[in-house]
Amino acid sequence: MSQLPERDYVYYTTVTGMCRECGDVVPARVVFKGDEVWQERLCPRCGSDSALIAGDKAWYLDRMAEPRPDRSPLAAALENQKRRGCPYDCGPCAFHASECQLPVVSVTNACNMRCSICFTYNREDKIWFMPVEEMQRTVDWIIKATGKCDLINITGGEPTLHPDIFGIINACKHPEIGRITLNSNGIIPAADEAFCEHLGELGVYVVLSLHTLDPETSVRIHGKDMVETKLKAIENLTRAGVRMTLLNVLIRGENESVPRQLLEIMRENEQITSLLIQTMTYTGQGGGNYNRQEHIPVDVAADMLCESLDGEIKPSDFISRPSAHPLCYSLCYLFKPGNRFLPFTRVLSPSEIHRRLADSYLMDVEDDADFFTDIINRLYSMNRTDVLPEFKNLVKRLFPTDHPITAFERQKRAESSVRTVCIHAHLDEDTFDCHRAALCPDLVPSEPGRLIPACTYNLFYRKKDKRFHV
Repeated sequence: MSQLPERDYVYYTTVTGMCRECGDVVPARVVFKGDEVWQERLCPRCGSDSALIAGDKAWYLDRMAEPRPDRSPLAAALENQKRRGCPYDCGPCAFHASECQLPVVSVTNACNMRCSICFTYNREDKIWFMPVEEMQRTVDWIIKATGKCDLINITGGEPTLHPDIFGIINACKHPEIGRITLNSNGIIPAADEAFCEHLGELGVYVVLSLHTLDPETSVRIHGKDMVETKLKAIENLTRAGVRMTLLNVLIRGENESVPRQLLEIMRENEQITSLLIQTMTYTGQGGGNYNRQEHIPVDVAADMLCESLDGEIKPSDFISRPSAHPLCYSLCYLFKPGNRFLPFTRVLSPSEIHRRLADSYLMDVEDDADFFTDIINRLYSMNRTDVLPEFKNLVKRLFPTDHPITAFERQKRAESSVRTVCIHAHLDEDTFDCHRAALCPDLVPSEPGRLIPACTYNLFYRKKDKRFHV
């Protein structure tokens, strides 16, 4: 009897993927090549192509086995669908399994940069700015669809170019929305201190893109040296009391050491509360033209960051986000006594952290005496008495005895002693997977009444929107 030919892979499963060449939704098989996990699209017209989706098979199997809440059908699910299936019936459809935890609203297609790594689309010939009235209607729909959410993200284009950006921000202020975040490339915050001061007065959090501290690398990424501009933006925002997230697009062979540098900046700057590492996505206006290299999955990105940290943070300190697909998000929460970092996983099990993230983007810090007592006992058992005084002070700030505070205010107070490192892998044509899209909690209100998963919107819907694409 003849034997089947030897393969250089082991077949695991089949998902619904996408063909980069023709844009069709096609089958894609997930295979193991040694310890790596690859997704290979199978297009009947254009052939096959593959992308790395996990660097460690054992890590992948462990994360895929984790239980995830299924919230379908959502209250906001649309019934009048064309029934073509995912990803064509987004709105979301009745099969979407995660509630909207992060609404992402593009308020302009204008941008003062043309970066080679941009994964979205913005037309240059017809500039558009969202009217404040439309933002108000959009926020009303978000609240109707979600009840409440920890934060809303304002993006673009470059949203700081909006002529009434403060009107847009004020339209987002609502008791059901915990905080407002504003993406920026840093050009206007670096040039306008009064602008930063106004952001501070409004309590806006700025998500500042910072991909390199090397001028030559900056020229390759941005087309010009932006390093001093970025650092000046941090300086002005810090002086204005604006809290920040540093957003780094991680590119293999280009800026692999930068997340480690940004972690040190976050260690020293009390206004920087989180580091968001987005792995390079080969799609969109810039990224689609970038020289495609091997993708960096979230587990590989965690390994890259931790290699030079001498054990202060380990890959095992990263957990998946329970409301998202494990290949999309990986999180590390850090208690910060002084300028040191103590990962939450050293004193809490992943399941305990997951429980407080199941229905929210930010950790739910509820009044649970046993929870905090367990942490104190574990700190004692670890002989980390050096951390105890600051931890006890944090608990007092979170639960004052003289007056009540809201859950949103409690989250904000927790940031005085807590930092977050988040690794996020966006989907492109090579890695798109309907299962991942159906679990996405980051939804785009493309118009009042519709909420579309962010990557699905970028790959299938934004190119059909005349505001962003010709």
